[in-house]
Amino acid sequence: MPPFLGAKVDGISSVQVNPFDPYAMHERSIDGSVQPSATPQRAFRTRRRMAFTAEETRHHFAIEALEKPGAFRPQPYMYTCVRCRWIFRLNDSRGSIVALDGLGRHLPEPENAKRIVTFHRGPCPAFPVLEYLVAEVEREGRLAKLVSRMADMLRGLTDRHRGRPRHRETTPA
Repeated sequence: MPPFLGAKVDGISSVQVNPFDPYAMHERSIDGSVQPSATPQRAFRTRRRMAFTAEETRHHFAIEALEKPGAFRPQPYMYTCVRCRWIFRLNDSRGSIVALDGLGRHLPEPENAKRIVTFHRGPCPAFPVLEYLVAEVEREGRLAKLVSRMADMLRGLTDRHRGRPRHRETTPA
């Protein structure tokens, strides 16, 4: 089959292949090269948006209470992320967080600090960093909107008065 038939032969559109990319729609020329179909007349302003919210990319922990070392010592806990399998040990000393490897050993310092930073708010490394383009909606400014509303209101008032027949006052003679 000729190469210019492209995805139409397979029954897959470029929107199905790239659902978050509005620029993925392209046409193939006869020589097989991909030509973007977005022309300056059809182009629109876009901005990048993360595919997942910060809340969605946080670690999800399974928490295990460990044996308490003494009556006046803080309760230690083992936090294991169910997504990425990172392990953290908390409260060896009050408020401490230590990242552990898969065998329960302390990680060396550059990796330890890197993991501890993600403990509270993420992002969990199980999530890839995905971005997609969103069309920007041109919004009318507040002042312009207010002026437009006032003009519409005044136009409505003048139209209403023009439509009424005027009553002539007659004085008794």
